[in-house]
Order: sequence, then structure tokens, then C-alpha cells
Amino acid sequence: MSSSIKQLELGGDSVEGDIQNIPIIDLFALNSRNSQDRQNLAEQVYKACTQVGFFYIKNHGISKELIAALHEEARLFFALPEEQKMEYYVGKSKKYRGYMPLYTEQPTGIDEPDPATQPTTGAFSESFDIGYELSADPERTVDDVLPPDIYSLYGENQWPSDSILFDFQKTYLTYFREALSLSRKLMRVFALALDMEEDFFDPMMKYPGVASRMLHYPPQPVEGEADYECFTILSQDNVPALQVRNKQGEWILAPPIPGTMVVNIADCLSIWTNRKFKSTIHRVANMTGQERYSIPFFFGVDYNTTVSVLENCISDERPACKEPFKAGEFVRAQLAKAYVGYSGEA
Repeated sequence: MSSSIKQLELGGDSVEGDIQNIPIIDLFALNSRNSQDRQNLAEQVYKACTQVGFFYIKNHGISKELIAALHEEARLFFALPEEQKMEYYVGKSKKYRGYMPLYTEQPTGIDEPDPATQPTTGAFSESFDIGYELSADPERTVDDVLPPDIYSLYGENQWPSDSILFDFQKTYLTYFREALSLSRKLMRVFALALDMEEDFFDPMMKYPGVASRMLHYPPQPVEGEADYECFTILSQDNVPALQVRNKQGEWILAPPIPGTMVVNIADCLSIWTNRKFKSTIHRVANMTGQERYSIPFFFGVDYNTTVSVLENCISDERPACKEPFKAGEFVRAQLAKAYVGYSGEA
């Protein structure tokens, strides 16, 4: 498997899901006042989402200095003694936030897992999870109040104190705010890509279901993974390990490319589009002999949003793949499967 990557030209005759390379999309037009520029960008995104489900983004607006600072905080956190990290154990939170040691998370997917092939142990990675809070949202003020938490998904994060990691909380929240702003803009591009009004998703992103995770992978491969929000923005370090599975069952490397991050479509948005947008199986196979760190940002709509397959994605030949459901109910069920020690009850 080559560690190099070429920009994929996504033509109309490409085979769906026939991935050989991951496309690179320039987001320079994301803030353009010219509607045609934004439409052209949306067309590139549509091709990537329907044919691959993964794409790199460059000129995304998050500074390399901030990303580097956040990765340094991740390295510092995971270097703490195990007993100190366990002070922030996810089991102490009812909101799926905090530290998870090795083998804690279980894999989930867009379909029910096959018990015959389900791994007997959890992922060979440790993680630290945070979720939405008002101070992390640049569109909210101190006077705003969270909506009713009927799915028990909003809540406080568990933060290491400044005496332990002085810049950890500040750096992570700064990144979270910038990633959240970028995600809202990307949802407007997705709307254009789906022939909807550009602001179609705007009312569903007031208090979005977003989360972020720091991940530390020892040098050993882990099982395939799936994401269940709308999409994920991934910041990788310089260790090549992320792989995407194509239609032929081959694993295609998605190595780090300086100045870019990786976006992949997740289950919820795939269902919304009647699975026109691909939620592609991926994994981390860290066979480099090096420690690897990555920081995914999971973006989802407000938890009280009813997700119903878009009418313009339904036809006689392609009926709706799923009945309408609440975004929060869907996410809660997936989290309950993935996190050891939790149940589906709120």
C-alpha cells in the first residue's frame, strides 16, 4: 500500500464506492459572497459524498498553530499516570464524557453488528471525550439556556484542572469553537449539494449535538469503525494509519497531508440522504511502531430534530431506507452500544 495520495478526479462515470484515492477539496469558496462559487464547491462535495464518503479539506480556516497546540495537549494528557487519568473516567459522567482506557469502546455501525464477527474486546485506543457546552459555541451568549435534555446528552464536561494541565481546557474549547463554526458552514454546503435551500439545516443547528475526542493509539491495528452523527472532521498527526474500505474490500490509506483535515460522512446524514451520501467503513491500522494521536470532531444536528429521509432522495426504485427518528434518540442508542458500562436508558 502506497503512503502517497493523489487528488481524485470524480467523474460522472466513476463507480459508486470504488475508492482508490481520497479527494482533496479546497474550501476557499466557503465564505465567498458569490453564490456560484459556493455552488461549484457544493458540486465537488456532492461527488465526494456520493462516490467516496471521505474527503480532505484544505483552506479550512483553522490555524496550524491551534491544531499543533491541541495535539500537544493530547500528548500531555495521555502521558499522565493511569490513576490520574482515571479521575476523569467516563463512567463518572452520565453524558458520555471523560476518559476511556484501552479496550473500553465497542465498535458500532449503520447496521446491527453480526455477533459472529463482533470483536470480543474493545478498541485498542484510549480517549478523552468532551461534548457541547454553551461556552464552546460562538453563536451563544452567557444568557442562553440549553434546551430540555430529554435524551440525557447535554451536560458538563470533565476537565483536568489548570494545576494538572494549564492550557488544556482553554486550548480544547478554542478549537471546539472553530470546528463548530466550520461545521455549520459545511452543513450549508451539504444543503446546496442536495439541491436544498442553503439555509435548510440552519434551524436544526441552534444547540447541535456535537462532541470531540482525543485519541491515542499504541502501534497496533484495531477493528473497523463507524460514526453516527452527521459527519466528522478529523485532525491527524503525522503517523499514517487511517484506512478506508472500498467496494472491493481493499483498505485504502488516508495518510496525513499537511494543511488538511479529513471529513467523513456519518450514519445520520447518510440516512437523511437515503444513503446517497456514503457512510464508509474505516479503521486505524497503526503498524508504524510509533504512537499515534488524532482528534475527531463529531457534528450532529440538535437532538430534538426529526430526521426524515429527504423527499428528493426518494423514488419508486429507491424507497426511504428508514422511518423518521429523533436525532437524540438515535445518538443515544449508538452511544449506549459503544460505551462499556452504559445502557440505552437515559
